Amino acid sequence: INAEYGRACLEQLSVARKWENRKTAVNLVVNLKGAIDKFGMSQFVFEGLENKLHDECSREVRKSVAKAISELGLYQKMLSVVIRKLDDINEDVRAQGVMSISVLGIKGKSLLNQLLDILELDSSIFVRIQVMRAVKELRMRDRRVVRLLRERARGTGPMCLEAQYALYSLTGETE
Repeated sequence: INAEYGRACLEQLSVARKWENRKTAVNLVVNLKGAIDKFGMSQFVFEGLENKLHDECSREVRKSVAKAISELGLYQKMLSVVIRKLDDINEDVRAQGVMSISVLGIKGKSLLNQLLDILELDSSIFVRIQVMRAVKELRMRDRRVVRLLRERARGTGPMCLEAQYALYSLTGETE
């Protein structure tokens, strides 16, 4: 096994049309862990998997990527990268960070506080919607989350609709 196998798997992960093939590529990357370490491709693999956390339409593939990150021992490194993204000046990068948190299943008190701050104060509606989706996906039923969702659900527009979805998913309430 040489470095070309690892590169081919990552290429398949990014160009395959069928989600099943992308998922298989993730599994192959995990199976090639030894070769990845041997040929110094860890950073290349890390970047490819990090991109797929937020830039993948298939939930199955995103879940496989999250599992692969853990199996490859990249979880802590990924965690620090994702958390740093939440404070980025670019709204797209912040949204990527929120989506990655959701896929990785990261929970915690300090993260919850950071997500609440974003939900209340972020200038981007897109990022705030991603936070609503993340708290719904992570099943964060904290009273502060529910209160903020209730406030947002009373308004109008896309944020209102997303807040209603999240609120219903978490509590069964329809505002």
